[in-house]
Amino acid sequence: MKKIPKILITPGDPSGIGFDILLEISKKKFPAKIIAVTSINLLKERAKILKKSVILTNVNLHDDDIPINRPGEILVHDIKHTKKVVIGSPSVKHAPLILKSLDIAIAACINSKADAMVTGPVQKNILMEYGADFSGHTEYIAHRTGGTPIMMLHSKKLRIALLTTHIPLSKVTKSINKKRIETYIKIISKDLNNKFGIENPKIWLCGLNPHAGEGGYIGMEEKNIILPAIKTMRKQGYDIDGPYPADTIFTKKGADLILAMYHDQALPVIKTLGFGNIVNTTLGLPIIRTSVDHGTAVDIAGTNKADSGSLLSAIKTAIEIVKQKNAR
Repeated sequence: MKKIPKILITPGDPSGIGFDILLEISKKKFPAKIIAVTSINLLKERAKILKKSVILTNVNLHDDDIPINRPGEILVHDIKHTKKVVIGSPSVKHAPLILKSLDIAIAACINSKADAMVTGPVQKNILMEYGADFSGHTEYIAHRTGGTPIMMLHSKKLRIALLTTHIPLSKVTKSINKKRIETYIKIISKDLNNKFGIENPKIWLCGLNPHAGEGGYIGMEEKNIILPAIKTMRKQGYDIDGPYPADTIFTKKGADLILAMYHDQALPVIKTLGFGNIVNTTLGLPIIRTSVDHGTAVDIAGTNKADSGSLLSAIKTAIEIVKQKNAR
């Protein structure tokens, strides 16, 4: 009998749209058990505010005999939370709920009680104000699972991975070195094969400086770091090319993935091309984790204006990766 994937959703900050889009996807049918890890009472309150008729069923995610979701139903692994939520106003008092939701989902994936987790949007500053070491989901999950986390954002037309993520621009140059690039290429190639079925993927690298350094006249990182790493990986059989100027690399076709040097070199491009349908998948982890491509959007929370497209794409991607993994 074929195993039905169990996918956990951590909806994120209850004051934002994470709860809205979770309720919105209840009418969709998935070939998986979709379980929200959060407060069932807060979901009931939000459903009432949004005037959505949703069946909220309390389950224990560790049980093996959980039935698949019925149309209009959300399965919930309940976390007790008595703090009142003011929609549109993030608060430190909700940090324990957000973090506990993540910790439960991470532990379940590590212990094979769930097949994958999908994360909703959070306010990083709220979690840091609470005292959590939280620069982002990617880093937080990696700290608890091990591995080398690599953020990959992808749509139907484009895949981009980041060599550096949530660090100040002033620290980017110091964080780029030959060993890091080589390690990332190995992980990306392995995961694109194992999780997406792409054998020997073609990877293109962005330059760091304008015009990819212009032959050394606008910076030496391309000549001294990026190009030597590319040459080394080519000798090892990897299909690598670059470095290409960042202002033209995204207009070319032919790469399975583009490796950008820093956060804002890539995200404005992919979000402009496909905002609302982009998935954030973390490569390099021992568990499967996907995420939405947007923030908490507190200004439209509780208004029925939030688009659940990215959450749908993230869930579908998680299911596809699980199936790819099980088929190997």
